[in-house]
This record gives sequence, C-alpha cells and structure tokens, in this order.
Amino acid sequence: MKRTITVMTLLLFATVLPHCKKEKTEGTVAAKGYINFVNGDVKLLTADGKENPVKIGDEVVQGSKIKTTGQKSFVDIYIGENAVKILGDTIVEIKKLLTNVATNGEESVLFVEKGKLFSRVTRKLTKNDVFEVKTPTTTAGVRGTDFLVTEDEGKANVACLKGKVGVSNNSMPDQEPVLVESEKEVDVEPNKPMSVKELSESNRKMMEDIIQNISELRAEIWEKMRKQREEIRQYVIDQREKDKTLVEEQKEKDKALVEDQKARDKQMIEDIKGDTTDKGDEAVRAAKDKMDAAKDVDTDSMKPKIEKPKLDLDKFKPSQ
Repeated sequence: MKRTITVMTLLLFATVLPHCKKEKTEGTVAAKGYINFVNGDVKLLTADGKENPVKIGDEVVQGSKIKTTGQKSFVDIYIGENAVKILGDTIVEIKKLLTNVATNGEESVLFVEKGKLFSRVTRKLTKNDVFEVKTPTTTAGVRGTDFLVTEDEGKANVACLKGKVGVSNNSMPDQEPVLVESEKEVDVEPNKPMSVKELSESNRKMMEDIIQNISELRAEIWEKMRKQREEIRQYVIDQREKDKTLVEEQKEKDKALVEDQKARDKQMIEDIKGDTTDKGDEAVRAAKDKMDAAKDVDTDSMKPKIEKPKLDLDKFKPSQ
C-alpha cells in the first residue's frame, strides 16, 4: 500500500510541476534606425539582390544591408541616440536591431563585410544593452565609445578615440578579448595574438574629422525615434501585463489540477483500504471456519485402539 501511494505521489508531481514553472518571456520587439544624412552613391541592398537608393528619413531595420560606392560616399544613421557613419566603399549589414522584452535591453549588432564604420555610442548603456560591431575577422563590443572599425582583405583594425572597446579575434575564440582604451588601437589578423598599440595619427585625424562633420540629428528624425521608443515602451508594459495574466491563469489551472489529483488519489486510497479490509475479513472468516471445522472432529474415533492380549491362565497353574 505504501508503495502504491508513493507511485501516485510521484505521478502527481510529474504531472503538475511542468505547469507550475513561471514562463520566462523571450519575446523581442523590432527597433528601427533612421538615415540622417546621405552623400554620394549609397544603396540599400534587398534580399533579392536589388539596389535601391537611400534618402534622408529612410528606415533601417534588422536585416538591412547598406552599400556605399566611392571614397567620398557616406551615410549617417542614428540608432536611438547612437550615431554610426558608414564610410566610402563599405558594405554593412544590420544583424540585430531590437528591444528584448524580458530584459528591456536594446541590442544593436552591425556587421562590416568590408570597409570602414565609425560608431559614436553616446547613450549610457545598461548591463542588458548590447552594441557590437562585427567583421569577418573581429568583434568589438562597447559600453560608450567613439571608435572606428576597418575590415580590409581578411585583416581588421579597431581604433578607439574615446572610451573603451573589448576586441576579440574571431579565429581564436578561446583567447581573451583585449581592452582597447582611449587613444589606442589594435590590429586583428586570423590566428595571430593581438597587441594593443598607440593610436595612429591617420586614424586619429579620420575620427576627429568625422566627429566635427557628423550631421546633427534632424528634428523630424528625432520625433520618429521618440515615437518609436514610446511604442516599444508601451509594448513592453502590455506584454508584461499579458504575461502576468497568463501566469496567474496557469497558477489557477495548476491549483485545480492539484486538487483534482488529490481527490482522485484520496478515492484511490479509500478503494485500496476497502479492498484490503474486505480481503482481510475474508481471510479471518476462512481461518475461523477452519478452526470451527477442527473443533467438530470426533477425537475418540481418531484414538488408536489397543487390544489387550488374552492370557491362558490355565497354563500357569502348578501341576499336581
């Protein structure tokens, strides 16, 4: 009986526990960046291979790919308060551009296939925010920085004018990232250790010129971003309320399931007890019947009969 109850208890927990876990929200909300300034030949590459000219105010989203042709071509893009400038003869893909509902963190990942990309991360990032620039050779992650990433024929360079950048060599994933601080840079080559060095004058001048000439955020684009952020904020609030409601509903369902299971277990235990009692009573009755039957046995008839031998006494009389 104890074994039966133990098995039922295990089945109860196996049935209910999977439903009792609080569901972790894994949803994301798509974010947008906006073209703030265009110079020269700048195209938006579509998934089917078409190249469409970009103009001020155009949106860039996760999956967008931008191509500049000619050294004098460039485009300024604002992703929130953070600005990026794609320089000439460069191809950049927006790998990730979203807000994570669970953490409320903003994630931006840009991939430089070739060329140069300058980033100015002015917004103070939280622990849940991500801003990374990747190339086939390297990955640069930042918290708040002015830095330049160059990818050229399988080699990369990450130069930091202000702030700090964590730089990894993609071909050596087990190697610890190096920290490139203000006024420093690092060359990254496949299967070679990285060594931080002083910022070159050419990279310094390039970044200082970019900062001086980077276009200020246009008022209409700022308004678009403000509305977008408010929409995302409201979506996060609504989603959390929805998740809270779902969790509460699931708790009620789990509670009902537990109570139902308890009732079934109680009935099963009562049935087992009744069945055990009936069988016990039956065994007692059988034993009693056997005892009564034993009492009715004729014990006299079961005693062995011993016949006394008859002696011929005349044989023992003395002779006269």
